[in-house]
Order: sequence, then C-alpha cells, then structure tokens
Amino acid sequence: MPDNQNDLNEVIETLALDCSIPTRKLLQSYIELLFRWHEKNNILSTRDKQYFIKRDLFDSLSMLKDLPSGNLLDIGTGAGIPGMLISFFRSNSHVTLLDRRDNAIRFLEHAKLKLGINNVSIIKNDAKKMNIESSLNAILIKNFSNKIISKLNFEDKVLHIISMIRSRIEDKVPIYILTGSIALCMNDISKEFVDISQSSFSVKKLDTPYFDTNRYLLVIKHA
Repeated sequence: MPDNQNDLNEVIETLALDCSIPTRKLLQSYIELLFRWHEKNNILSTRDKQYFIKRDLFDSLSMLKDLPSGNLLDIGTGAGIPGMLISFFRSNSHVTLLDRRDNAIRFLEHAKLKLGINNVSIIKNDAKKMNIESSLNAILIKNFSNKIISKLNFEDKVLHIISMIRSRIEDKVPIYILTGSIALCMNDISKEFVDISQSSFSVKKLDTPYFDTNRYLLVIKHA
C-alpha cells in the first residue's frame, strides 16, 4: 500500500466524499509528487505527510460541498491548495490557479503535466494585477497574503481583499475564504462595514476530528 494511503482513505471517509478509485490514485500521486518537490524546493510549511493530509488536504476538501458548480479561481494557490485538490473532484468545472511565486508556478506546471490534469489553468501574476478572461462562479482564498494584508486586522484584511478582487474582476462572484476562528468576528459586523463593502457575510464552521483549533469558511457575497 502507498505511503499514508490509510490516512488519505480516513480523510475521504470522514468527509463522506464520493471518491472513485482513479481519484484516490490521483490524490495519492499528487501528494507523492508534492513531497518529492518539497524536499528540494521547500514549497510547503511541513514535511509531515500525515499532518498535510489531515490539515491542508482535509481543510481544502471540506469546502467542496459548499462551493457552487462551475468555474473557480484560487488566488494565492501555492502548491494548488485548495484549487488543484478541488479540481480532482470537479471534472466538469475549470479551476484557475493564480500565484506570483516562481517556485509555486513551476510545481503547478510540472504537476499538471505529470498527472494529466486537463481542467486547470495556471497564471503567474500578482493578484492586484490579475486579468481573468473566463467567467467565474466562485473565488477561493486559503493561502493568499502580501505585505499590506499581513499588517491589517481581520476586518480591514477582508475589506482589502474585496476591494482588490472587485477592481480586477467585473463579475460580482462570491468569495470563499478558508481561515481560523478570527472569522467569527464577521458575524457581528456593523451595518457601516456592510454598506462600505457592499457585501453580505456568512461564517460556517468546518468540523475536524484531527485538531483542537477550528477552521471556518467565510462566504462573501455582493449585496
């Protein structure tokens, strides 16, 4: 049995995902490829495959049932987390992976070719300069950050992300941000903030049996 296959199977069963044998093999091949790349190029924050599967992969696939069908854009995708992972389960959708880092882009292009993934596009660009020509049904954010955002409190960070995206993408598509418990502050947001952002906000807890720290999905829709 491939390394960590039991962990992967456990996550799939915990999430109650409809996952075919080819998809399971694709996930395992992606993980193996990612960690081989990571050994030489330091593309992840961990060298522990079990941690990656039960944290990053679990978090990413937890979003699946909440996402609309259709085309997706993953901003600051890094190694394709969550966008490429989600593409394995959305064969009829197209996922655009956006990142400005050379190392991430090289891995994504290598993985797309090596694994024969046909429903993703890879764009190397800064998010504030992005030019997305295809129509979108949702925007995903898990790992996106920059020097401006890193210095902001969460409310201002959200406002910055909304402004950046809507200045570059005409369609008022919903934004899905995977984050920690800090997202709960958006449940008590002021009417002034809602008016300024021209958005509505909802927060959903993503239950995990593996860690004490909770994860949340913040959904932002144009008001």
